[in-house]
Amino acid sequence: MIGGLAAIVVAVVIGLVLVQRVGTTYRDGLDVAADSARLLGDAAGPINQMTTDLVDFAGTAETGITDARSLLQTAATSLDQLGAAARDDLAVTAEGLANLGDRVAGVLETIEGFIPGNRDSTAEDLRKIADGLEPVPGELRDLGTHLQQTATELRAADPTLAAVATSVADLGAGLEDLEPSVAELGTAASRLVERVDEARDRVDLDLWLARIVVVLLGAVLAIGLWVGWRRGAAVAPTDGARAVAGSG
Repeated sequence: MIGGLAAIVVAVVIGLVLVQRVGTTYRDGLDVAADSARLLGDAAGPINQMTTDLVDFAGTAETGITDARSLLQTAATSLDQLGAAARDDLAVTAEGLANLGDRVAGVLETIEGFIPGNRDSTAEDLRKIADGLEPVPGELRDLGTHLQQTATELRAADPTLAAVATSVADLGAGLEDLEPSVAELGTAASRLVERVDEARDRVDLDLWLARIVVVLLGAVLAIGLWVGWRRGAAVAPTDGARAVAGSG
């Protein structure tokens, strides 16, 4: 019986130690939860403001990209028209002026041949102007081609800008959907702090109840052991008396 009681005492002591360790771990967990909730509550305001700013930025960026696409389309159209004008109209005009200057210079040379005296030749001046205009038509055609190529490149950039605009719009929509959840972070953190404080208030009582349960279980086991021992002690003399009577 003594060995059984010793085992029960040891079991009760181990149970009380385990309850104490569980209580310590539980308190540490509550402290970590409270600190995390406070940190989340402190960060909820800036996160909410950042989300709102990002939503506004997404809207502004989408508008800016739309304006940029419109501007690029306008610029591409203008450059295309300028290129066509430079290649088809201005080049032809420059060629016509060069040819006209050359012809007028020829007429003036003929007229000046009938006028005696040494004077500055207007025909030579016109011919120099005509010679200076000779490379201009080719340069204008090259410029026109380059302007039209630039217009084509600007138009090619439009699909990329359209894809960026779609991505920015999707980002803004996603942030708008997320905004209510972010706004609830502060409220959720406050509720968590309240629940942690309530759990802290109850933990001491819960630990004492757990200790009482362990002690009661030990007491029940001890009483059961003692009752069993008493019954065994009462049966043993009766069996001895029967053995003596039988021998007589």
